[in-house]
Amino acid sequence: MKISKIEPQKRHRGRSSIFIDDRFAFGIQNDLLIKYDLKPGDEIDEALLNNVLRAEEKQKIKQRAYRLLNYRERAVKEMRERLLRAGYDRVLVDEVIDELINEGAVDDEKFARDFVSDYTNIKPRGNRFIIQELRKKGVKEDIITRVLKKRDEISLIENFIKQKLSRFDIHNPPERKRVIQRLLNRGFELKKIYEALNKEH
Repeated sequence: MKISKIEPQKRHRGRSSIFIDDRFAFGIQNDLLIKYDLKPGDEIDEALLNNVLRAEEKQKIKQRAYRLLNYRERAVKEMRERLLRAGYDRVLVDEVIDELINEGAVDDEKFARDFVSDYTNIKPRGNRFIIQELRKKGVKEDIITRVLKKRDEISLIENFIKQKLSRFDIHNPPERKRVIQRLLNRGFELKKIYEALNKEH
């Protein structure tokens, strides 16, 4: 097989079309053209062709991963599931995930820290909610324990009551019950809720 022509793609900058034996064969990123030193007139055997196509597919997967990361950070498991749902090959997805981890683009500990920060400073939620969500995203228990270690849930509850629930009289049983239910719905632990409310006396 011989590369008969290489043409830049008009609609996709940074990509070229490869023609083998005068027929369009595939599109490829220009950096892979350079990496594999592909030029018109080169002979290309089956093994090299497969390597090039494999590298091109991995590049597509990685680009998809970075597009997902542009929206927000992802846990490793979450990223893997999203890429597999997009129909990419499992072996290639696993290789790309390994590369993303090595590059620091996906990092479960950083993801968990940022997740806790968001649900502490922006949208206050309780540890119960955070633990449940991080487990769903495949974050390991030791990481979850570590990122929650210094979190003062009682102070968070006290602040939330002052800022969002101050209209309720916590000394009035029906209203106190409503406050407790609101806090439970936000994932705070019942024991911590009682501790925070009892400090208000």
